[in-house]
Amino acid sequence: MNTFPQNATPGIFMGLYERDYGRDDALTPWEQYEREQRRMQPKSVVIILLVVTVAIHLLDMLFQEKVDISGQVVSVSRFAQWFAVRRDTVIEPWTWYQFLTYGFIHDQRNIFHIAFNMLGLFVFGRPVEQKIGRGEFLRFYLVSMFIGGVLGSLTYWVTGKVDGGVIGASGAVLATTILFACHYPHEKVLLMMVFPIKAWIIAVIFVAGDLLGTLTMLSEASSGIQSRGGTAFTVHLAGAAFGALYFYQRWNLEFLDVTRFRDNVKTSARRTKLKVHDPDKKLRQEEAEADRILAKIHESGEASLTSKERRTLQRYSKRKREGRD
Repeated sequence: MNTFPQNATPGIFMGLYERDYGRDDALTPWEQYEREQRRMQPKSVVIILLVVTVAIHLLDMLFQEKVDISGQVVSVSRFAQWFAVRRDTVIEPWTWYQFLTYGFIHDQRNIFHIAFNMLGLFVFGRPVEQKIGRGEFLRFYLVSMFIGGVLGSLTYWVTGKVDGGVIGASGAVLATTILFACHYPHEKVLLMMVFPIKAWIIAVIFVAGDLLGTLTMLSEASSGIQSRGGTAFTVHLAGAAFGALYFYQRWNLEFLDVTRFRDNVKTSARRTKLKVHDPDKKLRQEEAEADRILAKIHESGEASLTSKERRTLQRYSKRKREGRD
């Protein structure tokens, strides 16, 4: 509980709240309008994605399963078991939701997995969101995640690997990074939070590293060596390719906007309602109104009519003459 000295003068404390800088009415109308606009401004999709991903990671941490492996108790992610992309995901349509859910699950044993992904989303995602818009960025992010998930599942078939799964937002984040580099190639970014380097160079470094990792993985697979690497290089490359194609082909994913379908349904419903209406209803209403006006003239005289009633009577009289002709 807040207290103040009993012998203090109340006016001193009241004065603090009466000063101009503490009151909204001291602002100009334009300043009040700008403040209200900031309050009403929609939340950033990047921030929402970041918060949701971190929240899921924390929940996954709480609900891990303890498993005894060779006499050693280890923690296993339940979410990864349910939502990761696996070898059979691509051939089991009822599990295709995993092509999106895997991007919100991260390795519990490596905090840098989610840390670097969310840092990349925050740094590169915000300018891209401002450039293409909130809704379009959300569609871009989820589509790049979906494409990466499909290629990640197919990679298991190419390499012959059976166990394991793909998790993490790296593919979608790299797609965002590439799109940022395409829009702002000469913008300087701090690599490793220390070295200032142009965005296009960062993009080249990331893609070159993933390409090298993919070639090494395929070489090991062709030699019958099971790769032990935990990095999904092909998922990264899928995201990078999608980001580049999105920019250079000038794609727009507005056709995936579900709100458009909702609006179309509402429009169709309104049109359907109009079709069942009686087409002569308006004429009957106008005729009834004309009868009322004529009765008013009979009782109170023509001078009692309003201008709207006069126009209605003229319109009705004109229609009657046209009908006779």
